[in-house]
Amino acid sequence: MNTRHIQRSFSFACLACGHGWENAYDIDVTLDEHGRIKADYHLMGRPVPSPLQSPQCPACEGRKIRIMRPGRVSAARSHEL
Repeated sequence: MNTRHIQRSFSFACLACGHGWENAYDIDVTLDEHGRIKADYHLMGRPVPSPLQSPQCPACEGRKIRIMRPGRVSAARSHEL
């Protein structure tokens, strides 16, 4: 097995309540002997499900989430000031 450690950040916006947030994930990507890829996601050192498969809003628990490139939420907040 071959494992590679990468980091990815994502911005999220809830389409139900408008809440926005950003997270940086540590991802261990493993290629097994059969060529299958497995990705294990960690957030602040804790294992979490993939944020791309079934994201949930931490504010309202809604599931209509838009996933964007990193920095989108902080850029929008800077325009609010």
